[in-house]
This record gives sequence, C-alpha cells and structure tokens, in this order.
Amino acid sequence: MAALREKLIAGRTVGMFIDFQFEDMEAMYPKMRLEEEGAKVIVIGAHDKGMKYTGKYGYPLKSDATVKDVDAASLDALVIPGGFAPDYLRRNTAMLDLILAVAGAGKPVAAVCHGPWMFCSARRADGKPVIEGRKATGFVAIKDDLINAGAVWVDEPVVIDGPYITSRTPSDLVPFCHAIIDETVKAASRP
Repeated sequence: MAALREKLIAGRTVGMFIDFQFEDMEAMYPKMRLEEEGAKVIVIGAHDKGMKYTGKYGYPLKSDATVKDVDAASLDALVIPGGFAPDYLRRNTAMLDLILAVAGAGKPVAAVCHGPWMFCSARRADGKPVIEGRKATGFVAIKDDLINAGAVWVDEPVVIDGPYITSRTPSDLVPFCHAIIDETVKAASRP
C-alpha cells in the first residue's frame, strides 16, 4: 500500500473551461492531477450544466456548471485546456469576464496550447488584452496572435507572469500542472 502524503491543494476549488473539440489530454491530465492533490475541479461550459462535450479524440466530459452560474469568488484557480475549444470559448463574454475576475483577485489562471488565445480576447478596462506586456507561451501556431496582443513570446514549457500561467503542448503537462499547484498554494497563502 502506498504511503499517504499531504495533498497540496486540499479543499481548493479549481474551475476548468470546456467546449467541444478540447484537447483530451490537456483537460483530463490536469483534472486528474489537481484532484489527486485534493482540489475539487468544476468543469465549466457555456451550455447548460450536464452538457456532454467531446474532445478532439472522442473523450467525453460533462460540465458541472454553466459559466453564468460561476462566481470568481468561489474559485481558487482557473484552467483553460487547448485544442479547438478556445476558439469557441473566446467568443463567450461571460468566460472572458471570469478570467478577468479570477486574475483580478490574484488567483492563477492557467492556459495551455491554444488556451492562451483567451488572454488575447480578455480585455482590461482600458480595452487592451490582459496578456499585453506579459511573458507568455503557447502552441507555436498562436505565437503571432500572442505577440500581436502585446505579449512577450517565450518558448519554454511553462511561463508564469503575474496570475497568468501559460504552456505549450501536452508534452509540457507535468510542469504545467506543477505550476498550477504551486501558484494556487501561493495565492491561498496571501492575505
């Protein structure tokens, strides 16, 4: 029997955006890894609670909540998987607003692969993208989008700048999840 150890984010609630054609590994691996560390992961979709979303490779995930019913105060972190889903997600004002509210509260907002597209579409009160002036990475196909939104492109497995955590591909999921866990612990320890 394996020895029990401390769960680093026990009692914390992490939201995870989902929509059709998500990258299966980029949703399932973080979901399971964060749950393994004691977090409650709430799958958040744009459609009604209970909607079954199918990943690019056919893996199904049901939403636990619709974005309109989620309050940023109830979340300790937010995760945005990649795949084609972010192209749908970034058109949803409530999802963009939730990014602003979670990050504005100093809590981590993490995006992998095409997920950082959301940071190009989420806009501060002055109308500028939240990623402007921040270091970021993502799948190479969105490099120009991030740069055009004012980000400083960095080709590294994980980049943390303020509340924003970005990562490139499924190959980087281990350090991506480590960063989410570490930044959630740090955010929870701040007064």
